[in-house]
Amino acid sequence: YLRTHPLTTERISDMRARVPIGPTTAAPADVLHAVMAARARVLSAGGVDTLQALVREADITPAEAPLARQAPALYAGTLAAQRLRDRAKAERLLGRLASLPKTDPRISRAVRLLAGEMALVAGDATRAAAAAGMAPASGPMPRPELLLTAHAALVGGQPAEAASRLQTWVATHPSDATAWQLLAQAQGARGQALAALRSEAESRVAMLDYPAALDRLRAAQELARRAGADHIEASIVDARARQVDLLVREQAAER
Repeated sequence: YLRTHPLTTERISDMRARVPIGPTTAAPADVLHAVMAARARVLSAGGVDTLQALVREADITPAEAPLARQAPALYAGTLAAQRLRDRAKAERLLGRLASLPKTDPRISRAVRLLAGEMALVAGDATRAAAAAGMAPASGPMPRPELLLTAHAALVGGQPAEAASRLQTWVATHPSDATAWQLLAQAQGARGQALAALRSEAESRVAMLDYPAALDRLRAAQELARRAGADHIEASIVDARARQVDLLVREQAAER
């Protein structure tokens, strides 16, 4: 009468009833997932030794290995070599990666974007823009291509174009810290110091670092008072400073 759980035999029977009848087959490997996991592994690498190990793993991966093994290893090795500033090794591994037979267009896109990243590191804005410009024609530009295009414009000495693209993006994606930080660089290159400070603050807000955001907004307020900045931009800074100040107080109260 007081029992709250089914009997053991009932639970076993229920579990057996839920198991599908017949042989089960493993789900096909998602190569893109493996490639993105490899990217995460490189970006979270704790030191030089880990990066060097990833490069060695890519070097020893045999050419006859299946795509599901080669693509992640070569992607990780290419990105690791880039972070180690070994450009020759990164280019060689990228060449191997690009030559793999890829039936999934998502893999081709990941490789293309990686090539664009490497071009940016090398200061080749034209090559980076070409890699980003191959985004699907329908609909708005996806985030990776948009950030790559904006960064390429900035490296190529076109901060106005970069700022224009990024301002449209952050208007609808205000929590994108990377876009805000890139926008701050573009605005700084255009001599828009007040707007750049506000964008840096918004980047910190997106990362929930409210005290740092408030510091930048207060610096922007001081700059606006000193330099007689645009009234609209100064008003936006004042309003955001009040909002972020409340967030700082709430965060402090929770602690």
